[in-house]
Amino acid sequence: MKKKLICGLLSLGLLLGTAQGASFPAVNTYAGFDDVAETAWYYSAVKQCYETGLMNGTGKGNFSPDGAMSLAESAAVAARLGSAYPNNPAIPQKGEGEPWYQPYVAYFSGLLGDSQLTRMLITQPTKSATRQEFFYLLAAAIPEGELAPINSITSLPDTSDDSVLAFYNAGILTGTDKYGTFSGDRGLQRSEVAAMVARIADPALRQSFIPQEKPTDATTTAPSVPAGDALVTVNGHGVSQNTFLALLCNIAYSLDYQLYSSYGQRLDWNQSYTIGEPIPYVLDIAKEMSVYRGLLEIQAETLGCTPEEVPQYLTPSPSAQELQTYVDTNDLLCAKHILCPDKDTAQAVLDGLESVPTLAQFNALLQVFNQDPGMTQNPNGYLFTAGDMVSEFENGVRGLSIGSYTTEPVQSQFGYHIIWRLDPLSHPDLKTAVQEGVLDSLLAAQAEEAQVTINEAAIAAIDVPAAYNAFLASLEQQQ
Repeated sequence: MKKKLICGLLSLGLLLGTAQGASFPAVNTYAGFDDVAETAWYYSAVKQCYETGLMNGTGKGNFSPDGAMSLAESAAVAARLGSAYPNNPAIPQKGEGEPWYQPYVAYFSGLLGDSQLTRMLITQPTKSATRQEFFYLLAAAIPEGELAPINSITSLPDTSDDSVLAFYNAGILTGTDKYGTFSGDRGLQRSEVAAMVARIADPALRQSFIPQEKPTDATTTAPSVPAGDALVTVNGHGVSQNTFLALLCNIAYSLDYQLYSSYGQRLDWNQSYTIGEPIPYVLDIAKEMSVYRGLLEIQAETLGCTPEEVPQYLTPSPSAQELQTYVDTNDLLCAKHILCPDKDTAQAVLDGLESVPTLAQFNALLQVFNQDPGMTQNPNGYLFTAGDMVSEFENGVRGLSIGSYTTEPVQSQFGYHIIWRLDPLSHPDLKTAVQEGVLDSLLAAQAEEAQVTINEAAIAAIDVPAAYNAFLASLEQQQ
């Protein structure tokens, strides 16, 4: 009996122990992070990852558990794990003047060769990593023998990828819901990564998991519209007629608004513009947008959220570096202004600022003198890029340093501007812009390979002017 018990423990050790060669000794003393409470579900994982040097803090005593992981950060964690195994390559030394992540890029260049993921590491190291990308890195770095199965999962609601299933069966992954949904396109939070990494480093932490069977009723798995009744079908997912018409009317409204604001004219369906005839133009754009909407609805179904929530699910919390990269890449500017009707009023504003040259004083003067209703809708200032504003305003902003204001009125066709330049990184809409940028890139890539069917006959039968007039009438009723 005793012999059987010892043999059983040895067998269990082969499955759960770290005896296959990896060693993760403590290299740091954990003193705690200000934003990681001892009661947090990820506390022990963060502690272990920090003590073993597999993950570090983000500075100023914080770990940022809700923060996103960039592709470079994910590569660093995966490389530190992989290099701990005796037969795996070591992480190269960083060369003089190289960015901090270059050794980890080089590590995976050696493992993955000239792959798409390698090229992304080289060209987009600061972008938020998806769960799929992180697990491709882990699959390349962790020897297959280190993923001894303790579960028996053969498929998941949204993937049958063998490299992903290996981590489920090893007890490292349990998915984003009770069905085991992988959510490969979703972003990674640092707390999630810490939990996964801790389970790799210490197999005793791995979890047995049996995913529940996902219901097959129409409310959970069927497309929102039967493909045969849809105007546009994307990868088997039908886009409803109401959705198509809503897209069409919003496109027409935007065109109508541009014509009115620029030329004082309303949209005439019988007139030809530089874009061509408006009805074919609006229909063509609506078809294109319906493809993106269909892909967005598929993402929402996969993630278990509404379409509007998809951006924040994919990129829960963009990193500071990612925000800065987005600002630099898109040449973002941020500013407030006080629009005055004449030069004398503008000078009165400047006199008030000269006496108390603070943003608080600027805001107080804005409440009294400003004639731009847009500032009421944008109390944190305009977040914009080249060409979004009239050239005089844009040039006036570019001529200022952040935190300073124009000492002379800036004249444009709208009047006289007193401008205060702000830091775009402090604008609350920046996070949303980054999240939507990630989603846009994802949908654009998916649209290139999407299987699309368009019911041209049904779309050609739409009375576009009548649909748009009904849309305008509904807007009037809402006011």
